[in-house]
Amino acid sequence: MESKCVIKLKKIKKSYTLRNEKINVLNEINLSFFTNKLYGIVGHSGSGKSTLIKIIGMIEESDNGQYELYGKNIKEYNNQEISNLRMKKIGFIFQNYYLNKNLKAYENIIVPMLINKDIEKKDRISLACSLLNEVGLLNRKDHFPKELSGGEQQRVAIARALANSPDIILADEPTGNLDKKNEKIIFSRLKELAQNGKCVIVVSHSDRINDYADEIYNIDEGECLKVKPNKEFSEK
Repeated sequence: MESKCVIKLKKIKKSYTLRNEKINVLNEINLSFFTNKLYGIVGHSGSGKSTLIKIIGMIEESDNGQYELYGKNIKEYNNQEISNLRMKKIGFIFQNYYLNKNLKAYENIIVPMLINKDIEKKDRISLACSLLNEVGLLNRKDHFPKELSGGEQQRVAIARALANSPDIILADEPTGNLDKKNEKIIFSRLKELAQNGKCVIVVSHSDRINDYADEIYNIDEGECLKVKPNKEFSEK
């Protein structure tokens, strides 16, 4: 499967003001992201990892620089086009799952479909169940989040992120609340998604990202440098 560039960041800068002091979080970041790859974004707490992934997900705007999505500067998209791109092309996975406690597993997966006019109402349940089957939880489709383990909840969250068949998966500390066994399951599933054509970008504190990432970038003092994954970490 041929890889294609879906995201290109050029001289992206971002700063915040804290107690009248300007803090440069990202300093002229230049990165390209392709389909068929899993990317790891690492760095110490507060280094700017989550800020970067929020900019990529168009949740936050950069102060300067250019963000190209599918070869087009996002500033050339109108608000409706941005909303559609975020809905159909980007799937989000978070550390805290953010499942609706009042909805069953399959119903949580249906939520993103409700605003997608390309998915007919009659197809929603079958599609949700198909996605649950992909993450090995079809037998838990009628369970509420409180009836699922942390690892199971995160797998439901992954299925939900895939509801609209996005090209890009953004995961912000997706294994931060999980034990080593479930961490391995989640990283394995994210790797499979990349191998099946998705562009998967993972922010993580875990060393296990070394086992799965095709490329790893370390953010430190506003700079973003490529580092080599240490494949010797496997099975530790």
